[in-house]
Amino acid sequence: MLILEKLSKRALVGHRGIPAKELENTLQSIHRAIELGADIVEVDIQRTEDGVLVLSHDENLKRTFGLDVNIREASWEELAKISKDGYRLARLEEALELVGGKVGVFLEVKHPEDADAVREVVEGAKAKDWIAVISFYPEALEPLKGRLMTGLVYAKPPGSIPEAKKLGCSLVLPKYSLATQRAIDFAHRLKLFVVAWTVNEPKKAEELFKRGADAIATDDVLLLKKSLTHLLP
Repeated sequence: MLILEKLSKRALVGHRGIPAKELENTLQSIHRAIELGADIVEVDIQRTEDGVLVLSHDENLKRTFGLDVNIREASWEELAKISKDGYRLARLEEALELVGGKVGVFLEVKHPEDADAVREVVEGAKAKDWIAVISFYPEALEPLKGRLMTGLVYAKPPGSIPEAKKLGCSLVLPKYSLATQRAIDFAHRLKLFVVAWTVNEPKKAEELFKRGADAIATDDVLLLKKSLTHLLP
């Protein structure tokens, strides 16, 4: 599987694409992240009122598009008309078509009830080999066990490594401050890959790779790619 292949060699994950250069979670951001060397691209999933899966970290578009519109309370027809500086909301199907297996993709489920719909889109796009579904919520990952690759995200101590193993995950995604040497070693003993997020300082990224982190999520893939040539394949 492509993601496991990438993680086995030290990987850079484009966090929401490459927001240092393009608006996050847009097709342009994904394309640019791939162009500039991302091994895996991470995007966030929300669902419209009429069931369309779109890329967005926030439910509300105020921060990204400057409009006080809640995605989950609006129809796709309404949302499709919104644009800002050439950017627009993207449907999950469009994003998968754009990537087309060129790199791996992490799909972060923000609402557990969306997990099955995400699975259906991934299976319909025949993208299972290069997709992992990730979430802070174990209940989002439980129904995907044995069907898609999954990863548990966490940001608070003591972490969630044993829980991830019980859920059948292939990876854990700790906030970088929780990716200690002890935690990374523990995850590896349980055969879990470790993806630390979100790291934009080359020195910190180098430290994490030297501890054994398998991948680092960053807002600026190009910066880390240039700075860590001695550590990356």
